[in-house]
Amino acid sequence: LASVAPHAVERGVTVLVEALPKPCDVVTTLDEAASIVRQIDSPGIRTMFDFHNAIDETEPHASLVERYFDLIRHVHVNEMDGRHPGTGSYDFRPVLGVLKRRGYAGWISLEVFDFSPGAERIARDSLRFLEQVSS
Repeated sequence: LASVAPHAVERGVTVLVEALPKPCDVVTTLDEAASIVRQIDSPGIRTMFDFHNAIDETEPHASLVERYFDLIRHVHVNEMDGRHPGTGSYDFRPVLGVLKRRGYAGWISLEVFDFSPGAERIARDSLRFLEQVSS
């Protein structure tokens, strides 16, 4: 990964290290992802926060986002069961509050694994829900 970093910088892109939940056994926590990013120490390598993938984290998600904010360049929003925001009981407000307070200007994308009741409705309902809980 370190050998890719200069090429990423030259091309104006950022390669993101994403923590994945178990059964993955490579990078399973945001702390591990951040450690790799810091070891490489290049603006071409950063990390991201994925609500669903943080299911195995032992710390409050807002605390993790606060701690690693300087390394986060992308956010995936989804419920813990992989459905779209607002269909479950996850409280998105603490993490969204950290992102807002810290002036996050990166991308936030919807990543769902259950496409019922359809892509357009999922996008519309998710946007409406996220706007409501982040205001």
